[in-house]
Amino acid sequence: MQIGNRYQALIDWHRAIELALLEEMKRPLPDALVVQRLKRNKLTIRDEIQSWEWLLSGRPVRRVSTAGVLATPNAGERPGRHGP
Repeated sequence: MQIGNRYQALIDWHRAIELALLEEMKRPLPDALVVQRLKRNKLTIRDEIQSWEWLLSGRPVRRVSTAGVLATPNAGERPGRHGP
């Protein structure tokens, strides 16, 4: 699969999940487990989209540690509250 095709497929998949989430939320009694699964999938796709956008822009991918702090900040960036 070519890079552009993968990126567009992710965009389309993200949009489809958003529509499914909206449809589930319209129900009189939305299924909490379905909503949770859709939101988790949507965030996972969004993270991959952002990684592709960084790669396609020619910038290095920013890695985030489990604490939510940049593991290796880019030069010129101010460290986070918990950063070095």
